[in-house]
Amino acid sequence: MNIETIMALWKPRVNNQKAGVDWWNGSAEKFAARELPTTENSLAMRIIAREGMVKAGFSALDVGCGGGRFSFALEALGADMCATDFSPKMIEQAVKIKTERASDVRFSVDNWHTLTLAEKGWAKKFDLVLAHMTPAVVSAETFLKLSEASRNWVLMVKPSRRTNSVLDPLNKLVGAETDTAVLDEALAYAFDLAWLSGYCPRLEYENQIWENEAPLEKAIEDYTLRIASTQDLSDENKQAIRTYLESIAVNGSVHETTHTAIVAMYWQVNTCNE
Repeated sequence: MNIETIMALWKPRVNNQKAGVDWWNGSAEKFAARELPTTENSLAMRIIAREGMVKAGFSALDVGCGGGRFSFALEALGADMCATDFSPKMIEQAVKIKTERASDVRFSVDNWHTLTLAEKGWAKKFDLVLAHMTPAVVSAETFLKLSEASRNWVLMVKPSRRTNSVLDPLNKLVGAETDTAVLDEALAYAFDLAWLSGYCPRLEYENQIWENEAPLEKAIEDYTLRIASTQDLSDENKQAIRTYLESIAVNGSVHETTHTAIVAMYWQVNTCNE
């Protein structure tokens, strides 16, 4: 398989961008409240520390930064930080925390899919480009842009081989493709693209179990928006989602367990590491 073939095959599968933004906007406060990543609780931070990807005076870009957790953690290591996300509410929460922390991270609302690196002044600008668990990288074009913004390291972290106790049955109920297949396919494409581009990507894995609970009405809103971002939903589909969630709710809340393998892929754009 060559780069041109992958470019043709690996395309965004976003059906309704507004639904996707609305879903992430609705999750902004929850994501912003999470603790900062450390080498004790984050595979990405362990790799960054071990490989010396960030040191005092280095610059870094956090793509799909959400509430800014990794941006603040990398700033604490001495990095000059830029961070971007397509969710205005995520950036709003990040800026709020920035003020509280007296931070210098430069946050901006951007769509990584359409963002032009030259116009932002980001081409070959950063010592590290990080894309951690973000929907910003969902195509060959958005993936290659990570390397185009870096002058040294790129680190991408994504979930794979994921099973969701609630989302999977809902996708089946409305005839939507599960996100597991899309994520697994994306990682295969990403490795091939990095390799064919002359880089030497390395992979590390970590199995995780996530537990999430939300009030019933919030769960109905979130799951409907999440599925609608990639699948056309009829009124009947939306009612089916509501009915299913009502049937599994306990004490007015919906609980989901997710099993996943977290994959970290990292490489240098200026050398091929053995």
